[in-house]
Amino acid sequence: MRRSLPLAAALAALALLAGPALAQQEPEAGAVVVADVRGPLDQRALDFLTDVVATADAQLVVIQMNNAGISSGDPAELYAAVATRQTPLAIWVGPAGAVAYGGAGQLLLAGGVTGAAPGTKVGYLEPVVINADVPGISAADRLREPGPALTESLAISEGSAPAIVDDIVPTIGQFIASLDGKAVNGITLETAREVVADDGSTIIVPSVEVRFVKPGLFSRFLRLASRPEAAFFFLLAGIAVATFEFYAAGAGVAAAVAALSLFLAGYGWATLPMNWVGVALALLGLLLYTWDFQRNALGPRSIVGTAALLVGGFFYTSAAPQYTPAWWGVIISVIGIALFYGFALTTVVRSRFSTLTIGREYLVGKLGTAETDFDPEGVVVVDGARWRARSHRAAGLGPGDQIEVLEVNGILLEVGPPE
Repeated sequence: MRRSLPLAAALAALALLAGPALAQQEPEAGAVVVADVRGPLDQRALDFLTDVVATADAQLVVIQMNNAGISSGDPAELYAAVATRQTPLAIWVGPAGAVAYGGAGQLLLAGGVTGAAPGTKVGYLEPVVINADVPGISAADRLREPGPALTESLAISEGSAPAIVDDIVPTIGQFIASLDGKAVNGITLETAREVVADDGSTIIVPSVEVRFVKPGLFSRFLRLASRPEAAFFFLLAGIAVATFEFYAAGAGVAAAVAALSLFLAGYGWATLPMNWVGVALALLGLLLYTWDFQRNALGPRSIVGTAALLVGGFFYTSAAPQYTPAWWGVIISVIGIALFYGFALTTVVRSRFSTLTIGREYLVGKLGTAETDFDPEGVVVVDGARWRARSHRAAGLGPGDQIEVLEVNGILLEVGPPE
């Protein structure tokens, strides 16, 4: 019962998130609405952008783009909303380092006004959705250079931009101000005004409310695993913490953390273009670490496991280069696993199952009490210390039964009924 309470609390928290998460406040009439969704787009993100594009009360809708593409889902409804929109639409790729690839980059073909910050990249406009045959936006008049934009990544710098980008503007605020006086969808925008500063100089300041909107809380929670390196991290963290829970015989808090981590890892599997060979290598690496830990010594298996984790992490997803895991994220995750198994897990487990006497051989022949059922492993108490133990199922040991230590195998005791 104690073990189920933390997990139940975590599931209750998820239920609250799944409910009506923080609703977006309605914009004032004439406001500029900026939709900010970063990372690969899935169906939840596509539905959010569809709703934002259809905003009726705003003067202008701006999509701030930093997306490697559409990893899953169908963008047809979003593209239809863009084609039939009544509210003027502008798209800005930024800040520096941002990308707009695949089906996300295709929105640049239909945006009324497009801009990008220096140091960003656009391109790889096909395929629209990775591993799916989905039609894109037809805009041959804007795509005057079809070859490079469809198949390559085009860098944007000061004075150099592909045809699908109208302006090079460093920040989102400057981009919105630069739209003042432009006609989009037959509507002349009013987004900035000139004021005279104290020193007599003229400066441009926003003349409208700018409201940034994001997906709901539950969608943002799920999208924590939308990037390849994040999905890789949650897989490793979930299994590592579950291993801790198994060996440490804790109160179930670790089980709740492991469940949430594996839940997010599964969401990444469902939405990203996975390379299942990479996933198998990651699982093999964790198995080798656990095998060495079970033997109470990290050795050659852990070295091979580290190599398997690195290779599995670097090739965790397919469809490179848009969906390549960040190398630094993979390395940090693998180092974390090595430290966890080599120091944290070993120290905690030894501390929890330690005795007041140095050495374990003296335990052979000692009597104790079973604290749990054995199937075939359980927990026993010997000389006031709790130990993880193993016994034959035929022994029929249960809580409260007296046991005798027959053998010590690393941190595991072999026990049976007293002779």
